[in-house]
Amino acid sequence: MRKNGHLHLNRPVHLARRDAYYESGVELLNQPLHGMGLRERIRHSERALALFKTAAQHARFAGRSPQALPQEADFLRFMILITDQVESLLAMTQQQTHFELEECFLGQFLKTQPEQLQLLPGHYQRRAEDILEGICHLLQLAYAPYHDLYQSDLQGLTEGERVRYGQAYESFREDLTRADAEQLKRGQTSGSVPHSL
Repeated sequence: MRKNGHLHLNRPVHLARRDAYYESGVELLNQPLHGMGLRERIRHSERALALFKTAAQHARFAGRSPQALPQEADFLRFMILITDQVESLLAMTQQQTHFELEECFLGQFLKTQPEQLQLLPGHYQRRAEDILEGICHLLQLAYAPYHDLYQSDLQGLTEGERVRYGQAYESFREDLTRADAEQLKRGQTSGSVPHSL
């Protein structure tokens, strides 16, 4: 009983973190990747993955409250599906790094000449682009159901809980914006210096 009371007490904050991180993940994946280098695309995918994992974790916490709506369980399942797909996107993007190295270990292991491996990086890049396109399509389809769930969740909160939700949401969004700005600044100051993987 006390556990459920604790979950209910923290529900507005868990909902706020769920929404702030989910929305940030959606915004990130909808940014165009054209002009990004491979390592930048890897960091982009890693960031999106971290955002969706955090959103799913707090959706799970919010969903344990006795006041949780049935649709919240489906939204959690949807976020887990998106997280799995972003992991696939990251994997396909990371595969391309194996062919960037001057002494490609695959070439040595497979005992092939570099020209025999030329087509593989493009193959992985196309798979990554296909996966990203599918994710963005799903996220677009989820816009209306997510908005409905958001409205229903807010209506289920008391006035005081809505205030807590709003304050927490704004704080989380500010933190995420600041973290993104710092990451962008670090990327700019590093310039063309290669990052180790």
